[in-house]
Amino acid sequence: MISTIKSIIAVIMSLITIIFPGFSYEEITKEDIINTGKEIDKEIIETTEELVIFEEMYDNCLLNATIVSDIHIDVDWAIGEWVWANGLNDLERSKDTIDALIVSGDLTNYGDGPSIESFFNIMAESDCAENWVIATGNHDVGHVDDVTQEEARQRFVNLYNNLNPSGKKIEKAYYKTDVNNYRFVVLCDDGDDTWDTPDMSPEQLKFLDASLAEAADRNLPMFVICHVPCNGVNGLDTIWPDNGLNENSDAVKTIMEKYENVFFISGHVHTGINVPLVENVFGFSSVEQHNGVTYVNLPTYMIVNRYGVPWGGMGYQMEVYGDEIIFRARNFFTATWYPVYDHSVELD
Repeated sequence: MISTIKSIIAVIMSLITIIFPGFSYEEITKEDIINTGKEIDKEIIETTEELVIFEEMYDNCLLNATIVSDIHIDVDWAIGEWVWANGLNDLERSKDTIDALIVSGDLTNYGDGPSIESFFNIMAESDCAENWVIATGNHDVGHVDDVTQEEARQRFVNLYNNLNPSGKKIEKAYYKTDVNNYRFVVLCDDGDDTWDTPDMSPEQLKFLDASLAEAADRNLPMFVICHVPCNGVNGLDTIWPDNGLNENSDAVKTIMEKYENVFFISGHVHTGINVPLVENVFGFSSVEQHNGVTYVNLPTYMIVNRYGVPWGGMGYQMEVYGDEIIFRARNFFTATWYPVYDHSVELD
């Protein structure tokens, strides 16, 4: 019953924005959504016990990570905090250990102190994963107005260091970390006057190259986490032209293409997990390979998606095996697998 209610809520959250694009989320409460949900066909999303079980696909998983993006926490809209907390509760129910929770930016709507603190506190209280790999997004830095952009990055660093359950510390909002010996490099906007398109200093690009080079001889997949996607991948030119990494895109691509089995994980575009129809008609997918690099673009967790599964709460469970990486589509809010949208990428 609870799963059905959550499924209905996820549907309504998406449909409201599709039907009423000017609708303000501040006007709606949890009770409003639940009451409206009673009028929706309870068979909108069929949830079976088989789909609800949260466990790895195979026993020989080497890295088990949840990857989501665009949480958009806003303390003035309390239901968003509730939806985020419930999604993390799903992770707590996993039958297998979740090695890392990866969030590819836009943790908040406006980067304000209370909202970024709420995002981190909800994660810290959930005890859902052993490691955090978290990137800042344009809404966390470019849209901030209560502090400078540099102060917003430092606030992120302080919260990460104070609450990260692994005890790992970072010095900047771009950083490297290892989970189960797999290298993760997190990129960020390190400019002082940006909005949606991030600046990347030469120092940050050198850091990316050095961090990948340092771990390349492990012969394991490496992961680059950046909120904004590279240009020309995952349908960016169709969905939101000129809103990728732009002048930094070629530099980031060139660095990643030097190494084998690099995965670039982004969000920002609110695309949704693509259905086969989108791939056939529009020619892009949530998971694509270009010049040896695999590009994974994540749906927004909180706000309506386009060109794919529209519901909130969506993301992937990323399972790394010796010869492949499986991206298993899941709605963490409704505790539902979407196996028809899974992707498997063979490793070189």
